[in-house]
Amino acid sequence: TLFGRNSLDFTGFWFASTNNFSFLEDESTYFSGGEVGFEFGRTLHVGWAWQRSRDDIRASESGFRYDMRHRGFYMAVTPNPDRVFHPRLSVIAGTARVTLNNGDRDRVFAVTPAAGLELNLFRWFRLGMEGGYRLVSTPDLPPLDGTKLSSPFLQLNLRFGYSWGYSW
Repeated sequence: TLFGRNSLDFTGFWFASTNNFSFLEDESTYFSGGEVGFEFGRTLHVGWAWQRSRDDIRASESGFRYDMRHRGFYMAVTPNPDRVFHPRLSVIAGTARVTLNNGDRDRVFAVTPAAGLELNLFRWFRLGMEGGYRLVSTPDLPPLDGTKLSSPFLQLNLRFGYSWGYSW
């Protein structure tokens, strides 16, 4: 059965603070944000995530500056969550808003798949490191295109919550 013992029962809730370093426009950019989600079957996490660039990003060719916000639905899988180290695969999909320093802005679609490792420090606290790639559609802002906004990233997660389950 789909919802039964050792399947997709509701088994916990988690909040994460995310610190993301992206490599946009030949420079690193700091994004901060978070995730709030529910855990099912101790391995599937479903919820909402958000990220925002903390500093303006400088476009290399034209010299203008912009910032970006990204939010949307997130889903993650954490196989073997009871082990001290375990893998984590995640994806965030939703809208992003790009704002130029002159006030022009546009909404685009963004997807950020990531993979990494988590360390269970306490039952209620996990420390994670992920790497991934942010894929962004092309905004309707002439100096920018989707290839300038899409970028690889490294991310540090501080995850707080509680997981009750069958094998703790």
